[in-house]
Amino acid sequence: MTLIVPFISEEFVALASDRRITWQIGGASKRWEDTENKTVVLAGHFLMGYTGFARLGGVKTEQWVVEKLVGVDPSSYFGVLEAEAEAAVRVMKEPLERTGHAFVAVGYGRFRTDPGAVHPTAVTVSNALGDGEYGRWAPVPQFSAQRIPPLRGPDDFRLSAFGTPPPRRVVDETVDLIRRYKKRHPGRALGVLQLMVDLVRQVAAGSDGVSRDVSVSVLPRAAVPADAVQMPVVSRLVPEPIETLTCMFVPEGSNAEHAEVYVPASVGPAMASFGGEIWSKKPPWWKS
Repeated sequence: MTLIVPFISEEFVALASDRRITWQIGGASKRWEDTENKTVVLAGHFLMGYTGFARLGGVKTEQWVVEKLVGVDPSSYFGVLEAEAEAAVRVMKEPLERTGHAFVAVGYGRFRTDPGAVHPTAVTVSNALGDGEYGRWAPVPQFSAQRIPPLRGPDDFRLSAFGTPPPRRVVDETVDLIRRYKKRHPGRALGVLQLMVDLVRQVAAGSDGVSRDVSVSVLPRAAVPADAVQMPVVSRLVPEPIETLTCMFVPEGSNAEHAEVYVPASVGPAMASFGGEIWSKKPPWWKS
């Protein structure tokens, strides 16, 4: 199962995930491929990942999301996903224990109490997260959308993990490292992104269901609504400070500063794209 690591702060939000999809064959044996990009940009305001089903409605899950949301008012995105995901999973007729799925979105939205400004927030749409207790995964027939509580101040941030989460102790250690990094390098993002990559790889070291290849996306508050994606095409160096929506994937053996190009699927009220990637060398999964 995919590991999704969301991060929110006043300055930027970010989302990291591994690239593995696992196929069950005959309900017992498994095979996997490290080829999947699992992030969708929602109306230039949110980055959304998923864990659970790699395919919904017979297509890649990110394609399914784009097709369901194109033409929809962004204020209704999460409500539409709640209803459509519930219907898509129901028609699969899988045993309940195998129907768990979660979308996790981080970004900047407007609150009713302050509609004139955007604020960092995170939203989950799931049938398996229950009341949001860390590590909980208990599928039920109904999907529900939940928003996390707002940040407590300008220096506050949130980091969590969904899908195949590490022990809470490991997350807490990463939070402490991020806190110290942000104190020494306020406003900078690359160190935070690398710590998120390291967290995914710690889990991958002990789980066949998680890969060491990691997709990372970061959305600065100043770039909202983002209408372009920054890509380190020539040098593969990610510049700091990061001032635009930036998406990359970090192959095993590399780090967040030296990354490959990754263009996520995107959807808005009048546009949609399914994304893609560019390698500077032959990717390990390429079949000649």
